Formats: sequence, C-alpha cells, structure tokens
Amino acid sequence: MTSINELEILENRIDRLENLVGKFEKIEKTKGLETIDEILNKLSSFSSNYSKIASAFKSINEINKYSSFDAINEIEDELMLQAKIELILSDEAILKLDRDFQKLKSLKNILDNPILNDIPSLTEKLKEICSKQSSLKDNYDGQKEDLKNFLSFYYKSVIKKRSDKTSTKIKSFIT
Repeated sequence: MTSINELEILENRIDRLENLVGKFEKIEKTKGLETIDEILNKLSSFSSNYSKIASAFKSINEINKYSSFDAINEIEDELMLQAKIELILSDEAILKLDRDFQKLKSLKNILDNPILNDIPSLTEKLKEICSKQSSLKDNYDGQKEDLKNFLSFYYKSVIKKRSDKTSTKIKSFIT
C-alpha cells in the first residue's frame, strides 16, 4: 500500500512540473534551446521573489561540479596527490631519521669505551687527589707564613747587629 502512495505522490509531482515547464509534446514542437531559455527565464523570475531559492540557484554550479563523476575523480586525484606528497615528505623524514640513527650508532663506540666506564672509580681517585692537594696547599700556606716570620726576625736581628757595629765604630771613632 505504501508503494501505491509513493507512486501517486511521484505522479502528482510530475504533473506539477509539467504544468510549470510545459508538456513533453509541447517541447518537441519547439526548438530545444528556446525551451531551455524559456524555462531559465521563468525560474529566474520565480527565484527573484524568494532569496533562498535564488541563493540555491547560485550554488547549482557547485552542486553539479561536486556531484559529477569528473569532480569525484578530481577529488580522488587530489587525495592521491596529497597522499603522494605525504609519502615523499615522510620518506625524507625517514631518511633524516636514518642518518641521525647512523650517526648515533657511530658515536656509540665512543660511549662504549672502557675508560668512560671507569669514570666512577676515577671520580673517587680525583676526590682523593683534590683532598691531598688541599692539605698540601694548607701546609704550603703555613710554611710560607713560618718562613716569612723567620726572615723578618732574621732581617731585624741582622740590621740590629749591623747598626750596633756601626754605632760602636762611630763611637770609637768619635772618642
């Protein structure tokens, strides 16, 4: 029963379209382009009263473009091109990653050096050497101070003896 209703609805729509455009027999008697022109004129005058219909007519070209098989093929071609570009760029990225990996692989030998593996024990030895150096510096500073005091005392005593000898010579000379 629903198919009968659908069939009636479809026939009613066809009748209304024929009333708007004209019957098929009428179209055959006139020239095709004239009829199409007449239909376009009627549609444009009808759409000028309704802004939504006018905007829909303006987008008909876009609708035709994207609903045709050529447009679908163009879109598929664009998608294919985009996919190829992404593959090429990803190949370049992969090549860069491979170069970086090879560089890291070559630097691995440096890090696998047994001397670098002994760094913790060498660090302990360095701490011991630094400690010894610090104590030697403290000893050096203390001995430097002792030497300074000794030389100061020696200088004072030598000058005093000389001044005493000089003063006795002067006294003996005067007397």
